[in-house]
Amino acid sequence: MTDTTKRDNSYWIGRLQKDGHGDLLAQVKSGKITVYKATQKAGYRKTGPRSPAATLSYHWGRADHDDRKRFVMAHLKDVNRVLREVGDDIKKMKAQKPSE
Repeated sequence: MTDTTKRDNSYWIGRLQKDGHGDLLAQVKSGKITVYKATQKAGYRKTGPRSPAATLSYHWGRADHDDRKRFVMAHLKDVNRVLREVGDDIKKMKAQKPSE
């Protein structure tokens, strides 16, 4: 069995206190930031992907084969267009390199 610890706001507030993040706790108590945001600023949680490409990459890596296949089939026109563009870019890059 795995050990499951409840990670609710009271847990995170206790951890912020224990680790000496009084400045973040003061902002939480004044309502300037949420407990979630305070834990991000303290480095306890990741802030997550910033760009659409990073979000797509994040979810693509966690999707199974059937989900990926469904996505590609639903977006086949766009996927093909991007693949052609990437192929053209690669050809241009190879043409710029001096041949040995």
